[in-house]
Amino acid sequence: MPYPSILWNGTLAESRERVPAVPESTIRDLLAEDDIRARSIPFLQIPCLPEEIPGRQRLLMRMLDDPVFAGRVESLRDGISDAEQMFGEIGRAESEEEKILLFLPAMDRFCALADRMAEWAVEEDRIGEVGRFWRGWLDNVANAAYRKRCSDILEKHVPAFRLKIHGSSVTAWERKNDVRGDMEKSIRDMGLEDAIPQARYPQKASLPVVKGYADAYNVYTGLARSFWEDCAGDYMGGSRDLTGAFRYREEFEFLMDVSAYFKRLREGGYPLCMPEVSEKREFILSGAVDPSLLRRNVPGGEAVPNEVRMTDTDGEREQFFILSGANGGGKTTYLRTCSLAALFFSAGCPVAAKSGRCMPFDAVYTHFPANESYESNGRFMDEAARADEIMEAAGKNSFAVFNETYSGTDERRSEEYSRRLAETMWERGTFGIYVTHIHSLTGGKIPTLAAMVDENDENRRTYKIRRVGETRSSFARDILEKYGLDAETLSVRIRETAEKKGGR
Repeated sequence: MPYPSILWNGTLAESRERVPAVPESTIRDLLAEDDIRARSIPFLQIPCLPEEIPGRQRLLMRMLDDPVFAGRVESLRDGISDAEQMFGEIGRAESEEEKILLFLPAMDRFCALADRMAEWAVEEDRIGEVGRFWRGWLDNVANAAYRKRCSDILEKHVPAFRLKIHGSSVTAWERKNDVRGDMEKSIRDMGLEDAIPQARYPQKASLPVVKGYADAYNVYTGLARSFWEDCAGDYMGGSRDLTGAFRYREEFEFLMDVSAYFKRLREGGYPLCMPEVSEKREFILSGAVDPSLLRRNVPGGEAVPNEVRMTDTDGEREQFFILSGANGGGKTTYLRTCSLAALFFSAGCPVAAKSGRCMPFDAVYTHFPANESYESNGRFMDEAARADEIMEAAGKNSFAVFNETYSGTDERRSEEYSRRLAETMWERGTFGIYVTHIHSLTGGKIPTLAAMVDENDENRRTYKIRRVGETRSSFARDILEKYGLDAETLSVRIRETAEKKGGR
């Protein structure tokens, strides 16, 4: 049974075949463990197709802006988890009687979930956002005729037989409804107190107890068996198999986890936008900030916004940059701003900026040294090996950033390796940034960015990143020229000073 995915074009089964393109090292470099739950990280590692991005953006914005919709998604996740657990117990059942007795209450949970979906589908059809998903899911696996049949049997017999025989797990629903208490009361009524395990959780009834219970409630068991024979073939491996549908739980959890992350950003005063999908080779953001600053308790209003403009159109090759400048000037922050935006946009998520227009990337790569990364060993050979892997993998439609790569060796070797890497990325057409203090790399064919300082106080960082001197001037040269400390100006001053002394 094909189940349409909520997050991707195609079915749930087809989405499982997609191969992650964003390496785990990128996730470690950019996200802390408590940013987004680990269960949802794999979705960030698989970039969307260009046509999938707007739909996922709308879903996530509804999660942020519409608490009713967000509540429904969470309710569906809970319902699917509950049904999944019950059907899992059927799969672990040790006897035919146990399977039969479990199937009806399992279908009871599933039908309750389907009833909620049927009710919401009416409203979603009016809204026009995800109505097709609700409607298609119901028509395929939970149509009205099946739901009515289940309901008729359950309404007639479940009040007289509330036993839910199950295995090792006890859900919140079961605790709330005291399912174990019902089971134990029924067993005591049958005079089988000795069959009750002393440890109520996570034990389950033994096979003799299950068989005895089935025999004692033979009328119910007969009806349950008939229901099993008529429906189990359809719902458990047949044309209406539910196993695949339980994968929706992962998609709902992704929507919940990611929207929680961006909700914290919004509450912290950070800008959020849904960049337009561009058909051009460009990555443009206005008022972009680094969302990881929130972890350092920096309010959004205090985060310094920057512009991002990377293009590879009409002969303009400014898609990969050398970034230099003073220490503590915001270079690493700018790298995180750009790479997190590229990661989130390609996954159909909001971006911490005022507005944007971006091409989708097929992968995002990062290389941070030990003192800048959340997890890295920092040794030169390991750095070089990882950088080589990125240089091998990154293509024309990839985004890659490198922060002081090859810093663990001598200056000559560092310059040689750095120049080779930066020129490879630029010539290939890869988008990204290379941060370095090697000024000889600036001012060449690869365009240069600089972390600026206050014009009136060179010791005050502005945390603004600017394109400098077309393609020839580095930050260091600009500062030296401003204060008359560049080689040419110093030579003139030395000559003039010597002439003055000689004339005395």
